[in-house]
Amino acid sequence: MADIFQEVDEALRQDRAKEWWNRHGNKLIAAAVAVVLAIAGWNFWSWYQTSERGKAGAAFTAAVEGAAKDRPASIAALEKLAAGVEPYASLARLKIAQLKAEGGDRTAAATQFAAAGQSAGSSDLKDLSVLLGVMQSFDTANPDELQAKLQPLAAQDRPWRSSALEMMAAVALKRNDQAAARAAWVELRDDVTTPPAMRERAREMIAVLGGDSGEKKN
Repeated sequence: MADIFQEVDEALRQDRAKEWWNRHGNKLIAAAVAVVLAIAGWNFWSWYQTSERGKAGAAFTAAVEGAAKDRPASIAALEKLAAGVEPYASLARLKIAQLKAEGGDRTAAATQFAAAGQSAGSSDLKDLSVLLGVMQSFDTANPDELQAKLQPLAAQDRPWRSSALEMMAAVALKRNDQAAARAAWVELRDDVTTPPAMRERAREMIAVLGGDSGEKKN
């Protein structure tokens, strides 16, 4: 009899986890895309060392700011930058992919992110391209393929570790592997480098899934 109650409880937890992801998943992915692009732009701002990079930076900023009014014109301007100097060439490719996603063409966005990763001027941008590509193809790609792409990004020394762990948890839920999802969220919660908002989401999901021995004291 106890086994029956345990099965019912596990089913209820799974339903609650799916309900949470269905309610917040798309918003989470959209917010993550915006945040990581903003961080990438800020981290590479120090590349303002030559007049050419200065011009490219100004053009990139203008193209990004103009996207709200005229997305096609913004994409056209960014495509010109994509053939220019780094890091703005790589950032332009990433922004083009984001704009395609915002326009509803997530397949084209995923392809663009993959291409951006292959030609990125730094390892950080390559990782970022992989992460954003996974976000765009989350609903259509095979979970095992997504997991394989995310796993290297979740290593301790990788710049997008927190976002990769959160996406790995979401992928695990997609394939109904609650144990793997819980493990990813526990790791995310206990990592002192995890951003506060992301850590709070991890705590929420751990509470939904249950079975955790408690939070580490840092």
